[in-house]
Amino acid sequence: MWQLRVGLIGLLGLSAACGASRAPEASGQVSPSNDIPVQIDNQNFSAMNIYVVRSGQRWLVGQAGGLTRTTLTIQNAARGDGRVRLVAEPIGVARPIATPTLLVPRGQSIFWTIGSDPTMSTATTG
Repeated sequence: MWQLRVGLIGLLGLSAACGASRAPEASGQVSPSNDIPVQIDNQNFSAMNIYVVRSGQRWLVGQAGGLTRTTLTIQNAARGDGRVRLVAEPIGVARPIATPTLLVPRGQSIFWTIGSDPTMSTATTG
């Protein structure tokens, strides 16, 4: 009988410890992440390597296949003043396609359409 009590007390203590380790949630507010989702509609035949450019350096975000829609995520490298510039390098072609510098507030995404003619490409935030 005493083993049952010890087991129940141990289980009760363990469940209390697990419940106490949770961070309190704000009332209905979700803190936005530093991550920025990038929705790419690649209407070009070429697959593209997608980079984020910041302070003259670039980081690979991922790849968008030709004639596909892809969602990539920029993680922490682009946060700061909220300014983001993306570059798509077609695989096997030497002409990169770039967005203008975009201002992306927390909690918003980038929508980038890479046109079959690269001059018809558009990028917006929202």
